[in-house]
Amino acid sequence: MVVGVSSTVIRRACTADVSAMLGLLVQLGYAPEEDWVRTWVGAASPDDRCLVAEVDFRVVGLAHIHRVPFLTESAYKARLTALVVDEAERSRGVGGLLLGAAEQAARDLGAGVLELSTSNRRQRAHRFYERHGYSQPSRHYRKTVLPG
Repeated sequence: MVVGVSSTVIRRACTADVSAMLGLLVQLGYAPEEDWVRTWVGAASPDDRCLVAEVDFRVVGLAHIHRVPFLTESAYKARLTALVVDEAERSRGVGGLLLGAAEQAARDLGAGVLELSTSNRRQRAHRFYERHGYSQPSRHYRKTVLPG
């Protein structure tokens, strides 16, 4: 999938993008392990789509979705696990392009719903998603359960 508007191109991520992807994820406050991300991107799971946005051949954004079966609904949903645009490129339409491409990828995966969670402190992100038609129909809870 390659989507482009003016000088912005949205495409699937490849291992050559990993360094840029890590830099973007750091802007969200995460510090994933480079080897893990490189292996995961290279594996190209059929239930995942990792998209990057390029402006002038430079990766400036990413979106990751994962398809999940919901037994209670006899259907697939897609979960947007990350969406980030480089701070220098924000408010220029890149996020909207990435979100639109993620929605199309969810449809391509057979998911009827794209859902996400975002930190309570990310007020700008809340407004962004609401402008794009997202609502908050439920609460999201989390508990850390370490393997072992």
